[in-house]
Amino acid sequence: MTTARRTQAERRAATITKLVDATIEAIAEIGYHNTSLGEISSRAGVSKAAIFRHFESRTDLVVAAADEVRRRHMVAVADLRLPESTGHPVDLAALMHFIRREIRNTTNVVWLELLVAARTEPELRARLEPVLRGLMREVEEVAVATLSPDVSPDVARLVTTSLLHMFDGEAIFRHTYPRPDLEEARIDQIASAFHQLTSVRQN
Repeated sequence: MTTARRTQAERRAATITKLVDATIEAIAEIGYHNTSLGEISSRAGVSKAAIFRHFESRTDLVVAAADEVRRRHMVAVADLRLPESTGHPVDLAALMHFIRREIRNTTNVVWLELLVAARTEPELRARLEPVLRGLMREVEEVAVATLSPDVSPDVARLVTTSLLHMFDGEAIFRHTYPRPDLEEARIDQIASAFHQLTSVRQN
């Protein structure tokens, strides 16, 4: 049986995928500052020289990895609320558990690492800003579709971004100072408050 040879474009795309996946894996496991080009090339099975055939700098590769993390997040939430289900009240507790799981997913650690690093690295910050802005815009669009018609678009955006920031904080703190009982109580209390908010709005 003859195996079809891949085109140059296919080989290039495969190499880029390997490099981006290796960058995500390395940042998640050993942190942004420990993720050297040597570490990435070793994990990807690609020479350091080959990296520069596809990316001009480490920052370019890191930003490509960040954009891939953005894409994976949006794939995960794409079917969160199907159009035909929008007539039913949203189960905010279930939604919050979903958001928490996504944020605690190993892939999301990449975002936490990069956002902290960007605080003191102006170039990284400038390069990540449009990627993060795009991610938040997409997330807010999903939030409006998911929480409608229970709340207005402005409230949907506010609730969702607040939950994201809260769960990001949890994800950072839990490794050093875990408080699982408080975390579970937090979801129950917020879901109860949301239910009261939507009930008042509907009456």
